[in-house]
Amino acid sequence: MAAREPALRVLQVASSLYEWGGIERYVVYLATGLTERGHQVEITCPPGSPISERVPGTHALTMRRKLDLRGFAAYLRLFRANRYDVVHGHFSPDFTLPAYAARMTRQPLTVMTRHLATHWSQPKARAYSRLWNRIIPVSHAVERRLAENGVPPGQMVVAKAGSPAPTLKSARADVRDDLMIADHQFALGSFGRLVPEKGVEVLLGALPELSGVRVCVFGSGPSEIALKQLADERKLQPRVTFHGQVADVADAMASMDAVVIPSTWEEPFPYAALEAMALGRPIIASRIGGLPEVVQEGVTGTLFNPGDSADLAGAIGRLMADRQAAEAMGRRGRELHRAEYTVERMAERIEAAYRLPL
Repeated sequence: MAAREPALRVLQVASSLYEWGGIERYVVYLATGLTERGHQVEITCPPGSPISERVPGTHALTMRRKLDLRGFAAYLRLFRANRYDVVHGHFSPDFTLPAYAARMTRQPLTVMTRHLATHWSQPKARAYSRLWNRIIPVSHAVERRLAENGVPPGQMVVAKAGSPAPTLKSARADVRDDLMIADHQFALGSFGRLVPEKGVEVLLGALPELSGVRVCVFGSGPSEIALKQLADERKLQPRVTFHGQVADVADAMASMDAVVIPSTWEEPFPYAALEAMALGRPIIASRIGGLPEVVQEGVTGTLFNPGDSADLAGAIGRLMADRQAAEAMGRRGRELHRAEYTVERMAERIEAAYRLPL
């Protein structure tokens, strides 16, 4: 019987994370998964942040910008008092001075997760490649972008995220009643921050081609007013309703017939897709970024060309025309989530990346 590998002491560096978005959830899910695997996990994060509210015993530490010297001094104190097997950073303001502090105090392994598929200049790519021993892209789309920018391929290990099993509080029929979705309507849900790159305008542009469709937009953001005006101008209400932030996202998502992710930017590996799969909902997504890595055409959902409302209308129409096939996609998505995209599987992948030889 093979000997069990020793437990690791891991510091998750989240001192620049102030909201509750995909990166914050990644940090909390990863900490949970690694702890369940027997590792000692600590987190640095701003006091009063969503992470600190969800995880007891975090280190109150803030990095407001890349060259926050007060934060740098706090990291030096932390690292001089503690030796970690792994120091793991997650967001841009934490990519520089915490890494220098870890190097100065001879922490054994520094790891960065790159959560975005956006461009780095070659000098930045070289600098981060020197500062961090290993870089974990959240998808192959992110890996390709980093390689284009100059990060050595041998320094990267793709390790995809996971999400917990959802907890439903209300019956699906009751939620649909509350949302005033008629039995005959094919309900589409859009979930996320309302900003131009999320492509909700593309979804609204698909509706004139379709009948019998109801669109529920969940989330808020700077584009909310403009999107509501657009829906009014195109006389899309009451077929389109805006619900803002909702407390029970799982209940709302489970009540939909399909989840639409119409992004026009390179989504790295969105949690909305993982959550839809966990709930057994088929996904209609842009063929961009990391989305084709999780949404398998004809298996767990269907893809359309980004920014193309007519192509999106066709994809919606195909699912509407064969609801049994749509439900089968949802079931396969749930099975795939259970096999590959749980928090446990995420922690296994990240731990394996930690243990690779340098």
